[in-house]
Amino acid sequence: CRVQLVITPIGPRLPKFQGYHSSLLIDRVEYSFSGRGLSKAEGPMSHGPFRRRASDTSFVDFGWHLIDIPAFESAVRKHFAPGTYDLLRKNCNSFSDTALQLITGKRLDEKYRRLEALGHRVDKKVSLVQRATAGAYAPNPRAGGFDPCLAARSCHREVSAAADGPARVPLCC
Repeated sequence: CRVQLVITPIGPRLPKFQGYHSSLLIDRVEYSFSGRGLSKAEGPMSHGPFRRRASDTSFVDFGWHLIDIPAFESAVRKHFAPGTYDLLRKNCNSFSDTALQLITGKRLDEKYRRLEALGHRVDKKVSLVQRATAGAYAPNPRAGGFDPCLAARSCHREVSAAADGPARVPLCC
């Protein structure tokens, strides 16, 4: 299967403080994560609401990989269930990071996770994001403690068990 990361900048264009929406294309089927949980679509449909122009969306090719799609979907769906989304702690970029680790052994580039990581650290200390959004953002208790590396390891074990042997891709963390 051909694996591509799909990236669209969101919000104001600020150097080093740019937000991003990400998803994965596996043979032209998009996998994305939102408050509705894991979603599948034909092509990068989840990026439509975020882009100003079609050229805003970029594709990063991660090559060809052997993927047991039903095992992949089953494994990641458990970690990315409806109602577990959190803007700062468990979002589309968390999903892309986990899925990339599981399939390719590589992590999502830090630049795509930088803004939410900063937002999480600041909000944890002084509730800045909660105040700036007048309470529209509230930490989701169902996302507390989420770690993409731990999720990737758990998914890796499940996919390996489904394949009756170790998965082919070593995890990076």
